[in-house]
Amino acid sequence: MIHEQIGPPEVALFIVVAMLYVTLARGRLIGSSVMIHEAQYPRVFAIVKQVCAQLELPMPLIFVREDNFVPAVALGFGEPYSLVLSSHWIETFQDDELAFTIGRELGHIAAGHTRFLSLLSVNGNENALVSIVFGGWLRNCTYTCDRIGLLACGSLDAAIRAIAISSFHEFGRHVNTTQFVEQGREIASDSVLRWGEWLGSEPYATRRIAAMSDFMQTPAYASAREWFEREASAEPLALASPATNRVTRADCAGWWRRVWSVTIDLIVVSTLLLAFTSHAASHDSTPVTTTTIVTDKSGKQTKKTTSSDETIVFAPFHVTANGITFNFADTPFGRALGRATSFAGNSNFFYTAIYLWLLVGLAGQSFGMMITGLRVVTTEYKTPGLLRSFARYAVGLVLWPLVLVVSPFTRRIMLHDRITGTRLIRAERIMARAASVVTPATTP
Repeated sequence: MIHEQIGPPEVALFIVVAMLYVTLARGRLIGSSVMIHEAQYPRVFAIVKQVCAQLELPMPLIFVREDNFVPAVALGFGEPYSLVLSSHWIETFQDDELAFTIGRELGHIAAGHTRFLSLLSVNGNENALVSIVFGGWLRNCTYTCDRIGLLACGSLDAAIRAIAISSFHEFGRHVNTTQFVEQGREIASDSVLRWGEWLGSEPYATRRIAAMSDFMQTPAYASAREWFEREASAEPLALASPATNRVTRADCAGWWRRVWSVTIDLIVVSTLLLAFTSHAASHDSTPVTTTTIVTDKSGKQTKKTTSSDETIVFAPFHVTANGITFNFADTPFGRALGRATSFAGNSNFFYTAIYLWLLVGLAGQSFGMMITGLRVVTTEYKTPGLLRSFARYAVGLVLWPLVLVVSPFTRRIMLHDRITGTRLIRAERIMARAASVVTPATTP
C-alpha cells in the first residue's frame, strides 16, 4: 500500500478481490454442510426454534459442518439468514450451553451485525488484519450478543461453561471457572496483556464473563429478563413463502444492496480501465530509435535513423519500428463502440454496462452481486441469458435518469426490470425456496 505505483484504485480492487474470496468461501462453507430440520437433528432444531420465538425472529437455515475452530457462526445479508454449527463442538455442549451459543449468534442476526460480519469473515474466525482494523466494533458486538446468549440460556453458570467449552473444548469441563474469572483480574493489572486484546476480534474470555456478571446487576438486565420470559408464541415469525414458480416483490433486492453492488462493479471496471489506459500510455510514450547504415552504388555509407513513433497505418494495423500492432479502435465495431461510449457520456458507466451484460448473461451475477448476495433472474427464476441481459442493461444505460426518478415509487422492481421481464433478487431467497421444498419431503 505504500509503494509509489500502488494508489487508491489498486487498494480498492484489492479489497473487492478479498471480499470476493470471502463470498466464495462462504458459499463453500454452506455448500459443504448438512441442513438441519425437524427430522434431521431435532435437538438442535428445537433449541433454535425456541430462541427464535423468544426473540421474535424468523427461523434461520441451520447447517452443521466440521470446524475445529469456530463452534457457531451466523451468515447472510437478509432473511432467511444461515446459522452454521460445528459438529466438532455440538455434542460437547449441554442443552443450556448450546442455548447460550445459539442465542448469541441469533443476537448477531437480531442486531443487524450479520450483514457486515458476512463481508469480513469466511466462518467467523477473523484474520489479524480484520481484527486490527475492525476489532473495536467486533469486540463490542461480542459483548452485546453475550447478553442475548445469557438471556437465552437463563443462567450465568451455563454461559460461563459455554465460554469455557468454546475456548478449551473438552478441557473446559475441568476448568475451575471461579479461578478462571480471578485470572482476569491479573490480566487487568498488566497493560501489555490488556493491549494484546486489540489483536483479536473477541475480548478475552475473562472479560466477557466479567461483563455479563456486571450486566446482571443492572436494571437493564431485569427489564430484558422480564421481556424474555413473557408469554411468547411457541412459533418463530413466519417468512413469506418463497415456494412459488414466480418471483415476488419480497424476493427482490432493496436499494442499499443494489447501490453496494453497483459501487463494487464500478470499482472493478474503473480500475481495469485505468490499468489498460496507463499501460497503453506508457507503451506509446517511449519511442524506440533505430539506426541503420545504407550503402549506395558508389560505396558511400550513410546513416538512416528511424523512430518508433513514425507509424504507417493500414487500418486497423499500425506498422512501427517496434513491429505491427492491431488497433481495435480503427475497426468498424471499435468505431461504433466509441460512438456509443461518447453517447453514454461516461466510459466507466458504458463499460460497466458491457461488463454486467456479459457476466449476468453467462452467470446470472456480476462480482458485485456475488459479494452482496444478489442474482438476476427472469420472473420464473431462470437465468436471463445474453439476449435478455443485453436488453436489461441497454435499457438501463439509455433510460437511467428516468429509472432514478421513478425508483422511489417502484418498490424493489425497477423500470428496466419491468420492461425486460427480469428481476434482481436476494440470493438467500433462492436457498430458502429450495429449503421449503426439500424439508417437507423429509419430515414424516
